[in-house]
Amino acid sequence: MSIVFEAVWENGVLTPKTPLDLPEGSTVHLVIEVIEEIPPSRTALGADLRAIRERIVASGIPLLTKEEILQEIHERRGDYDEQGE
Repeated sequence: MSIVFEAVWENGVLTPKTPLDLPEGSTVHLVIEVIEEIPPSRTALGADLRAIRERIVASGIPLLTKEEILQEIHERRGDYDEQGE
């Protein structure tokens, strides 16, 4: 049986865009075709930040969500909200 579907790679997890009709615990064979390439960094700082992110993901440490990042900023700087006020 073959199923073709789109998925998104985020935080070290491949997530299908639509539910898959597979029994729980099914073993699958994946062939991955990247549809959208991530553009190269435009600056040395951007390249360094991407390299740091890749090392963190490879280590298995989960990345912070947007909400967790905003909470960190709030705790460290105080009085920060999403609008930057």
